[in-house]
Amino acid sequence: MRNRYNYGELVKVDGVGKQFGKVKNKLGFIIEKDIYYQEYYIEIIFGENDWFSEESIERIFKEKRNKAEKFQVRLCTTEEGYNLIKAGIKEKEPISNNKFKKINIYKKFEKDGKTYIILGWKSVLWPISNKSIKILEKTIQEFRNSNIPFKYVVLNENKLTDIRIMEFCENDNNVDVFSIERKIKIKATNNSRGKDKK
Repeated sequence: MRNRYNYGELVKVDGVGKQFGKVKNKLGFIIEKDIYYQEYYIEIIFGENDWFSEESIERIFKEKRNKAEKFQVRLCTTEEGYNLIKAGIKEKEPISNNKFKKINIYKKFEKDGKTYIILGWKSVLWPISNKSIKILEKTIQEFRNSNIPFKYVVLNENKLTDIRIMEFCENDNNVDVFSIERKIKIKATNNSRGKDKK
């Protein structure tokens, strides 16, 4: 079903937000939509970003502010690291627009007696305000302290120079499985099993 409002579109908001309460006739930009709850996450100008129902939003212009950027996202870590991320997500559920329910790629492989997991998202909105993304990134930032290797790549599909790589491979090069060309590819791994979700 098509969204009534576009990502990046300027709108007027008059309603009650999920986190910060009542907003009266303020302007904001649509950041994303939660399809399950039919709510929009809005960047309020001179206010707090919040979730609002469709009834609280009114279109200002016919044209949206800019095209929403899509990303290719990949993560490789050990099974232990993957389980820590899953536990962090589960602890904070329910999560609006949980990106872990929209994984396109899941692969598992074994090497040197360890099990590794590769996760991937294809052509996805990847806003830093999303709670599941915040949990993912906060958890992998703590991996170094627990000696858990990982490689995390976020690539803007429209601007190939806009790329972010976070990694901790010094203790285990087996997580260095991505090559980056026009898109992110997974290097060949021994004993890999699993398949891309369609």
